[in-house]
Amino acid sequence: MQQQTSEQLRAWFRNVEPIYPELFNAAHAMCGNYDLAEYALRSAILDVWLQNASGGMGFRERLRGALRQEAFDAALSEEADRAEFTWPGYADASDDPVLGQLAQERVEIQRLAVLRHGCGLSAKAISRLTGMGQNQVRAELSRFEARCRRNLSGQDRARAEQLIARRLKRLLSQGGPGIPQPSQVYRAFEAEADGAQVTDHRFSRVVGRVLMALLALACAAAFWLFAVLVQPV
Repeated sequence: MQQQTSEQLRAWFRNVEPIYPELFNAAHAMCGNYDLAEYALRSAILDVWLQNASGGMGFRERLRGALRQEAFDAALSEEADRAEFTWPGYADASDDPVLGQLAQERVEIQRLAVLRHGCGLSAKAISRLTGMGQNQVRAELSRFEARCRRNLSGQDRARAEQLIARRLKRLLSQGGPGIPQPSQVYRAFEAEADGAQVTDHRFSRVVGRVLMALLALACAAAFWLFAVLVQPV
């Protein structure tokens, strides 16, 4: 890995900022706890940076994939067993038939809907995060979708699931006072990235010294073999 200046790190982090709210909101829904979500977000950003990934659509998918892995690790960790459930859900009513229905649901059902339609998780994955059985997850989601469908006009009912997914993904992408400031997460990322660069540099030096020692041994062995071969019989 090449050493990078603070300006280069900041420029790289700017590629993260367009989907920063989505990443944190998804992590919070998956982890259920604010601090675990922030930790998962920082870890995912560092993971992708260590892959030397740059901006673009593929970059965003890498971030989403890394975020999902880190959020699952955090949500299923021992720390999560002691963590307070802080995910607030959505209380603001809306004229939109899907979001209006979402606001009327219990927080537990809201979370299922966001995990399924906003984060794109399967019933099995949602079951792991929530501790709810897969059949119950499917049943609760089916009932929520039916309630949304009844609120839609006739031509929209046939594509209700697509509309629900579109609305909830848009909801995840919204910023607000409930997410950590990007500058706060950037400072933590910069410190962790600097530490990773120092560790990588030290590792490279150790590997270089080992290779030099092996090369010296190989040369010594070659000279010894040459000396043996040229000795008169």
